[in-house]
Amino acid sequence: MTTLDPRPPYSPDELAALYPSNLQLHLVHVIFRHGERTPVVSRFQNAGLAPFWPYCQAASRFKAAVMEPRAGWSFLTFQRRMETFGKKGENVVATGPGGERGNVCLLGELTDRGRETTLQLGQRLRHLYIRQLGFLPENLGSQSEYYLRASPITRAIESLEQVFIGLYPSTNRSPTDPPATIYTRSFAEENLYPNDSGCKRLRQLTRAFSKLAAEKWNDSPEMQHLQSRIGKWVDGKIAVDGHPSLFGIFDSVNSTLAHGEATKLPNEFYEPRVREIMSDINVDEWYRGFNQSSEYRRLGVGSLLGDVKDRMLASVKHDTNEDGRLKIGLMGCHDTTIGGLLASLGGFDEKWPPFTSSIAFEMFREKERNKSRGVFSKLFGAKNEEEGWYVRLRYNDKPVYVKSCRVTGRHLEGDESFCTLTAFKEIVERMVPQDWKGECLSNVDKTGIPPIEEVE
Repeated sequence: MTTLDPRPPYSPDELAALYPSNLQLHLVHVIFRHGERTPVVSRFQNAGLAPFWPYCQAASRFKAAVMEPRAGWSFLTFQRRMETFGKKGENVVATGPGGERGNVCLLGELTDRGRETTLQLGQRLRHLYIRQLGFLPENLGSQSEYYLRASPITRAIESLEQVFIGLYPSTNRSPTDPPATIYTRSFAEENLYPNDSGCKRLRQLTRAFSKLAAEKWNDSPEMQHLQSRIGKWVDGKIAVDGHPSLFGIFDSVNSTLAHGEATKLPNEFYEPRVREIMSDINVDEWYRGFNQSSEYRRLGVGSLLGDVKDRMLASVKHDTNEDGRLKIGLMGCHDTTIGGLLASLGGFDEKWPPFTSSIAFEMFREKERNKSRGVFSKLFGAKNEEEGWYVRLRYNDKPVYVKSCRVTGRHLEGDESFCTLTAFKEIVERMVPQDWKGECLSNVDKTGIPPIEEVE
């Protein structure tokens, strides 16, 4: 869950193996977790952890669109200062661990480190898709060539902005270009993360799997080890459903680990075995549902996968060299998005996704269609627009092997990481809810864990 250590750029040999000469890259969706952030809840002041962190230089550089009395629209530049309660309840200015008043972050806010790593992700995408593959233009093209989408949570939007700037910095954008369009949704309809706040049935299932994890782990030797190492800083017993929850402790550990020495916990929190246990238990609590329940997959990530699939199918109708067609989508998301997608497709490594983790959904077409299949189509009148198209996923620059695509006939001959588009479509369509809002209100009279239906 902490900072990602990205691999070096692909070597020429690696690039040739990953991007076969008989295939042509046609469309890319990059779905990524936001960058490093502050904890979402202030904890562990009893362990010396400062409640306010001075890692957000953007707080001194804000610009807001405002309406002027006569001049129409202009911009107000301002800096943010945080206030808090003093020891006697009085109003005081919040300060960082060194007395800093400026650049103080909100809880859950993208930090300077998070901006740096998401910018670097955009730069890696630029190196791969522009410099190495020549897939995208050197300079930003028309808006129809790219799609920008983020959840309405600020750190996801800001991470998307940084990735986009890494891909197309100011030197590669024209001053006359129209403002980039970033799409988002209301919280009630958001599908860029498993939206248990907007989906009653998903919330019910999430709680059921959380309860199952508590029953499995709360009295385990692993939890006893955590209690012995860090229990003195936690009120009461450490537990999946404790106060704070084990996930809350995990969040604080990883947020502090990603930042400076002034905001660190005692060394016991960072012991390899402590971190390993916390990761294993939280992965089990948060992602088991995607492995075991088709209903959980549909309500959690099915709608998002359906959106990606629909854009792929629409793109089949366009020539790869056609000007102005959609070439890349960038989507700013969350850890539960990344883990949920991978688990639902049978390609999860059972490790919590680090900050700025990404999944690239790459769509390819054969440069020359197989002649025998073309003859077959002419003789029997068959026409399959999906023939000769493939989909490959890369998670943090490593190919993902989608479980159902390993079957003979459902992948590129000789490489199981390339699903046929038809196979990928069939896999996704089994997960896409026909009426997400309706399904969110269905089965709410049922309790407990649904029947096990593991990823095929």
